[in-house]
Amino acid sequence: MIDYLEEIKKMIVQQFGLEEDTIEEESFLETDLNVTEFDLEDLIAQIEDKYEIEIPPEDYIKFKQVADIANYLYEHATNV
Repeated sequence: MIDYLEEIKKMIVQQFGLEEDTIEEESFLETDLNVTEFDLEDLIAQIEDKYEIEIPPEDYIKFKQVADIANYLYEHATNV
């Protein structure tokens, strides 16, 4: 089984230049990691490409913490 949390952390490190040890499961995207709405859209596009999944825009607002994205993938990603 894929560890989505670790994969998301790696994507955030690559995309935003943050240190991996500063990214926790409970990290808030906006306040802790300074991920803006536009940054989140880019991250989601990268996730969609990697996992061959389509995430509806109305689900974006559910992603407040890193864990929210990982949990979404555990529930919705089937093509691993």
